Amino acid sequence: MKKRLPSGFLIGGCLLGLAAWLWSVPAAVADPCTVNCRSGQIQFTPGDRITVQVVNVGSRPLSLEQPPLLGPRLLYTGNSFETQLNWAGQPKPSFFFWSQERLPVRARLGRPSPNTLRVEIYNSLSEPSDRSITIEPDGRVSVK
Repeated sequence: MKKRLPSGFLIGGCLLGLAAWLWSVPAAVADPCTVNCRSGQIQFTPGDRITVQVVNVGSRPLSLEQPPLLGPRLLYTGNSFETQLNWAGQPKPSFFFWSQERLPVRARLGRPSPNTLRVEIYNSLSEPSDRSITIEPDGRVSVK
């Protein structure tokens, strides 16, 4: 007559083996997003000085505004605007943008260096249109 192992012993052994394997696999560390980032994927350290570059990569002129520091400014195709942000003077900096022709646009975020935010604005085929970039108080960059 053959003896059978209790099923609890077998399941416990499998779980123990699985736990040992998971413990031995190095944890995956997510790289910070640097190119083609979505809203919330880029975060800066609150209080750091940040350089913001806004580039019109679309085919239509855009208006760009950073209240209360910068009134509406026209940004033609291929042109860019760059500014330094100091969070002490402006705790939640925002940039607003729109197509001169009132057509939808989208923003693509990038972080070419640790304290630089690059915003590329391009034509979109459909609504909803992106309208603003905001650096939240915790340092996250959001597109709205």
